[in-house]
Amino acid sequence: MFKTLCLRTPSWIHFGMGSVSKVATEAKRLGGKHVMIITDQGIVNSGLLTRVTDPLESGGLEYSVFDQVEPEPSLQTLQEASKIAKENKCDLFIGLGGGSSMDTTKMVSALMTNDGRLQDFFGVDNVKKRGLPTMMITTTSGTGSEVSRMAVFTDKKANLKKVVSAQNILCDVAIVDPELTESLPPHVTAATGIDAFIHALEGYIAVNSNPVTDTIALEAIRLISGSLGPAFAGKDREARYNMSLGSLMGGIVLNNAGAGVIHALAYPIGAEYHLSHGKALMPIFAESLREIAVSNFPKLKNIGLAMGLKIEHLSPLPAADAAIDGMVQLANRVKLPTALSDIKADKSKVQEWAQAAHGEQRLLGNTPVKLTLDDVAKIFERSF
Repeated sequence: MFKTLCLRTPSWIHFGMGSVSKVATEAKRLGGKHVMIITDQGIVNSGLLTRVTDPLESGGLEYSVFDQVEPEPSLQTLQEASKIAKENKCDLFIGLGGGSSMDTTKMVSALMTNDGRLQDFFGVDNVKKRGLPTMMITTTSGTGSEVSRMAVFTDKKANLKKVVSAQNILCDVAIVDPELTESLPPHVTAATGIDAFIHALEGYIAVNSNPVTDTIALEAIRLISGSLGPAFAGKDREARYNMSLGSLMGGIVLNNAGAGVIHALAYPIGAEYHLSHGKALMPIFAESLREIAVSNFPKLKNIGLAMGLKIEHLSPLPAADAAIDGMVQLANRVKLPTALSDIKADKSKVQEWAQAAHGEQRLLGNTPVKLTLDDVAKIFERSF
């Protein structure tokens, strides 16, 4: 099969130790006169905000700060941030933090140029006009939001996570500075790191994978599997560097090859139990993979080999099983839940979750096995 390729990335990506110092130069290049930094209280309390505000002040740029983004951001938070942005006539938006802050930033920017409510933009390419310029500065190694065209929000009334997927919200500049991740606590390191790992893995086995994303995905898997443990255990700068690079690669894979069944099943779990994305992915991870492994045993073996597992001598089927077991062991080592019973999930809700997950046809359509509603329900049942 000869695939055509179309790779989507921000116009500029700055990666490396100290790269956050480029923020003022990039803000001026983008024509910013009044910058709005969108972040959360954790970033403010950690002192990381000054890594952005100091260069802006030195560069003579005005800025406002909205620091009320919560984990799994709500529609109400977006509305408040958007109101302040319009009142201050902000013309450049910087998302500083994890996925929640960056996703909020994307949509605040979009609402400056597009009429409507957030609910009008859920789905694929419903943001018709490009927003005002945006810059994403990630402080975790996992969400990939700095290089993706997705923004995820929680609809508290419906108790569901909903996604905006649009080329017009892909940022102009992404800055990935591993130094900004050095103060991450172990549980956040684990959850965001496994998120990045699954971005690379799902993109590698996705229907929309291609030779370029496959190459990037396997390198991301190699970097993350070898560095997540040391980063979780302590302040290993090389591990932090590798995690940031692996996460960036995983985000590029996600943005171009897409995700699949694991993400689809994680959405209702994350919304129901208010879990970070990484912690929502792992309880259904193994059984989701086992359900679709038949589609490509060799690729699963390749994942295991990229992780450094000694499975060269195994034929593809047992090698795939060993690879899945190795992935679960990695998650266990960094104290992540790997079964629904680990998060005390309610088994009576399986059918409700299955209905919600099966409705994510954007994701299930990118999964290499066609899954019925009954298939999805059985994955949930086996995940206890």
